[in-house]
Amino acid sequence: SHSADTHSLFIFKGNSLLVEVSENIVLPTKSIYEKFLEYHVASDWFAEPEQKYIAMSVEEDAAIPPGYRWMFLRELIAYRFPETIIASRALALLNWRKKYRFCGKCGQQLHDASDETARVCIHCGSIFYPALSPAMIVLVQREDKILLARHKHRNTDIFTCLAGYIEAGESVEHCVSREVMEEAGITVRDIRYVGSRSWPFPDQLMLAFTAHWESGELSPETSEINELRWFPRDNLPPLPPIGSVARALI
Repeated sequence: SHSADTHSLFIFKGNSLLVEVSENIVLPTKSIYEKFLEYHVASDWFAEPEQKYIAMSVEEDAAIPPGYRWMFLRELIAYRFPETIIASRALALLNWRKKYRFCGKCGQQLHDASDETARVCIHCGSIFYPALSPAMIVLVQREDKILLARHKHRNTDIFTCLAGYIEAGESVEHCVSREVMEEAGITVRDIRYVGSRSWPFPDQLMLAFTAHWESGELSPETSEINELRWFPRDNLPPLPPIGSVARALI
């Protein structure tokens, strides 16, 4: 019912956005969006008219038109694609809708609220709003070196900053100190907030910090970390991709 002519059309497969890559990055046209609907390969779609976009997620095996490709949303951050922020919102809401299909209180199917961004249960009246998972990421410095880790279970070929989810009842600063102690066995001081980034993979809000080593020798948490080292700035290992929060911190 919403005009696709005046709206940005975000078509996602997993964490990737469908784009046409020529001199610039171009979003799909209305006819491509309608084809996905026609061929019944859309697993979900919704519109936010006030934000002027329509978002769709499609099945893994959905065919795409010539000249288009799937591009990781985090790559678009590196390209400074002007609609990255609103695309991040769209992906976060698609992930949220996928997770919140049934009421956690009574088990009935949820529906979209008509007047706000929420899912409502007609049966018991429960309302569910989009949830964010706050997480911190920290770059620890010691004199002229920085602390980077190679993890066991994700991104095993690169070195990156220490990170972790903020637990119930703790401040973000406490989370920084706790995670660094748990993962590296050292204490830190001068914890400073640098910035934040929505990271809708699936629903994180990343809070970035720097900190300085205070005491202790490295003792990596072996169930999570393969390798943990201090690196001088003129001899850095393979790093996270441009566009990631970690790369921006480093």
